[in-house]
Amino acid sequence: MGHNNMSTTEDADNMNVGLCARCRHARQLVTPRSRFWFCERSRQDKSFERYPRLPMLSCRGFEPAESGDDRDPEPPGEAGEEN
Repeated sequence: MGHNNMSTTEDADNMNVGLCARCRHARQLVTPRSRFWFCERSRQDKSFERYPRLPMLSCRGFEPAESGDDRDPEPPGEAGEEN
């Protein structure tokens, strides 16, 4: 039973995020108090928001994540830092 509840919670979270939850260019950043979604496309193309408003229902840069893509959250400061 617990697995179904986790799946339902995950599905609800994905609905609140929209396309970013399934996009190969999105990285989830989790801090002790918040969760953010960073758009990797914003590094090369400034027309993309670094931290888009959610839920993202339509995006010209959306590309589905490959199956088996590791969608684990990244520690803060890694995805959003410019080199």
